[in-house]
Amino acid sequence: MGSLFKISGESSPLPMINGLVISHLSAEFKGDIVHVPLNSKEMQLAMVKDNIDICWNMMCASVKRRGGPDILGNYQLHFIRINGVDRPLH
Repeated sequence: MGSLFKISGESSPLPMINGLVISHLSAEFKGDIVHVPLNSKEMQLAMVKDNIDICWNMMCASVKRRGGPDILGNYQLHFIRINGVDRPLH
């Protein structure tokens, strides 16, 4: 994963303000929390209330293009972090 994406326990220059808190579903990495910072467009897509599935897929594709994790089907979603505050996704 790129240097912007932080696995819990690694040092990070800045705390994540906006993004996803997720963990991998595979047994090998289970329990490792991953912080995925989202840019402004990805945050909009993650929080949309209409066409949820289409927008979520677009957000995941954008994260992957930036060198982030392949979220769909591989990670458990825990929270969305908005302005430093963790909130449930649903």
